[in-house]
Amino acid sequence: MPSAVRLESVAKRYRAGRSRTIIDLVASNLDRLRGRSQEVHSATRGKIDPTIWALRDVTFDVPEGAGVGVIGRNGAGKTTLLKLISRVTWPTSGRVRVAGRVVSLIELGAGFHPELTGRENVYLGGGLFGLTRRDIDKRFDQIVDFADVARLIDTPMKRYSSGLYARLGFSVAIHANPDVVLVDEVLAVGDAAFRRRALEALRQLIADGRTVLFISHDMWNVRRLCDQILWMEEGRVRAYGPAGEIAERYMSEVNVQALANQATALQSARSGSGEIRFTAVDLLDAAGVPSVMLSPGSTLVVRAAYRAEQAIARPVFQIGIIDVDTGLVITTATSRPSDVTATVSGAGAIECRFPRLPLRPRQYIVRLSITDSYQLASYDVVTAGPRFAVSGQGSGVEGLADEEDGLVSLPFEFALR
Repeated sequence: MPSAVRLESVAKRYRAGRSRTIIDLVASNLDRLRGRSQEVHSATRGKIDPTIWALRDVTFDVPEGAGVGVIGRNGAGKTTLLKLISRVTWPTSGRVRVAGRVVSLIELGAGFHPELTGRENVYLGGGLFGLTRRDIDKRFDQIVDFADVARLIDTPMKRYSSGLYARLGFSVAIHANPDVVLVDEVLAVGDAAFRRRALEALRQLIADGRTVLFISHDMWNVRRLCDQILWMEEGRVRAYGPAGEIAERYMSEVNVQALANQATALQSARSGSGEIRFTAVDLLDAAGVPSVMLSPGSTLVVRAAYRAEQAIARPVFQIGIIDVDTGLVITTATSRPSDVTATVSGAGAIECRFPRLPLRPRQYIVRLSITDSYQLASYDVVTAGPRFAVSGQGSGVEGLADEEDGLVSLPFEFALR
């Protein structure tokens, strides 16, 4: 299959330091005469290394009609990569080859003028993307309908919200008949309905044989749009391959690092009157072994130690599981009168067991509370207790949760009647 984008041993270097004073300038010029032209010298700080390698030895090939997700931490080189492909900047070494017209959605609405109306900016932006006035005339209604800004199209864009600004910029870009589309976190702007329309539009471009490179920290959107993933790390290609395999490896590593960095299980702000409080919280597997990485369908045991400063009549303990990304409450477990003695005092512990946890692979957080028997007075509330993650266990991420798929896996059967 022909290549739409090909990078061969590409490196990109920036110079971060500059001489600021006359003395620094003289010192730098003297050292440049001595053959040290790549160094910046300060009279007060001495030699400063000004070289920042945004990319090093990057080689990969994207075939026509592919959807490629570009993932990695902040500073991994993702945006620099797209700038090279869109020819906003040039590589220090290596070769970048791109076939066809490139539309870059690194900053939506770039090139729009706030004093001009939406209508005028459609023609301005379309011209920047290489469209003729006749082309824009033919597509004008489609652009406005997709962005859903018909009632404001003759209003100066300085009166648009950031979301409307982004919607019109995205609409102009995807209607510019691109061969290669570069998208950098632009779907974080706008409401949920627009994000779904934007994803569907990008998916349709791929179905029509166009090539999309999509940068996002939202793994659910990457999974839904892309069949390949490029994992960048410290300016290099960490991995490049099938989306399911690479996404699971990346998420597992991120989860392990995030969970390892938890300072304490009770690090969040506490509330409640304090007559009885949690003193420690542990997450265990079915065998009672501490665990923060669980597999789908396994057992989670929450063991919470407490201390009551006075006798408390039939307190109610509640354990909640919250999805970290969306903040949605997955479930809450509330103790019954038969689970607790008539009076609780001193130190003790409670255990709450969740057998056959039906959660899908992602991160979760445990919320805990202790109330009176009528659940009116709160003795202790821990809004953000310990975290745990559910891993994919090698099954890929095809069933990962998002706003359309739901958050849990329930047993089901289909029957044709």
